[in-house]
Amino acid sequence: MNGDSCRGTNVLVTGGTGLVGSSIPFGIKPTRKQMNLLDRFSVLSYIQAYPEVDTIIHAAGLVGGVKGNSDRMFDFLNENLMMACNVMEAVAKIDHIKEATFILSTCIYPQEVEYPVNAHDLHRGEPHPTNYGYAYAKRMLEVGARALRQQYGKKVRCIVPCNLYGPNDNYALESGHVIPSLIHKCYLAKKNNTPFVVWGSGDAEREFMFAPDIGKVLASIHFDGVETKDIMIVSDGRQHTIRSVVNLICEHMEYDDLVIYDRTKPEGIMKKPTINHDFIDFVDRADIWLTSLEDGIYSAVQGFLRRYPNVRM
Repeated sequence: MNGDSCRGTNVLVTGGTGLVGSSIPFGIKPTRKQMNLLDRFSVLSYIQAYPEVDTIIHAAGLVGGVKGNSDRMFDFLNENLMMACNVMEAVAKIDHIKEATFILSTCIYPQEVEYPVNAHDLHRGEPHPTNYGYAYAKRMLEVGARALRQQYGKKVRCIVPCNLYGPNDNYALESGHVIPSLIHKCYLAKKNNTPFVVWGSGDAEREFMFAPDIGKVLASIHFDGVETKDIMIVSDGRQHTIRSVVNLICEHMEYDDLVIYDRTKPEGIMKKPTINHDFIDFVDRADIWLTSLEDGIYSAVQGFLRRYPNVRM
């Protein structure tokens, strides 16, 4: 075990240093050296060594933005699928594991589907061509969750958050997710007195959530016993244009120079709203307060400025 497990020593969190994993304020969080998720033997032997662990939260993943997914399509498929299979086998084969929560993403839903997207629309079409490797690998976690419930009677659920951002994000300029990469680009534009170049038209709309709010959700599930459906989309249901996100970043970065929208660059699906009735009901029952986009981006920008250049990239 490592020193981060201040509580929840019955819960093992994969990807504990990533955006989602580091936002979970509990659990045992093995390092890659301690438990290599790409190595079946490493995963099984590590978890078997801790009989007090009865729950796994699988938050790990090879993730990135449009360019990262497009450039490394097979890597995203291969590594995420291997991690998923190794974790699911551990849930199936290790008797003291009774429960698991798998973290998915709304970006794995079909490209052509009736909007707003329902949680159970996951397999009703091809994912977007810019991230099909990642999407198919992560979709297998939902299939595995069903199979684990059916064959082994394990209590396994899937949580499907919208676009996440926040502390310990990956601020890579081209391979990172939209908000952290835009924060980094804006910082460099201000520092170098150059235009702030944004991929796409700025008109694409997305739902965003501050990553620490996922920690609140998981604490409500695993400590307060708030029940969820087998698969639940996690989003407040509000759509924000990329342009509005850019405006907030510029405001909090105090950048008032030229912003250029490069329409020759890909921007993915223009809109992908979700149906979040189950989550709103969950929030009410769990009595969770969700961070606004304005407050979340302010916090993300300030955190970036405090840590730069020692941020993940």
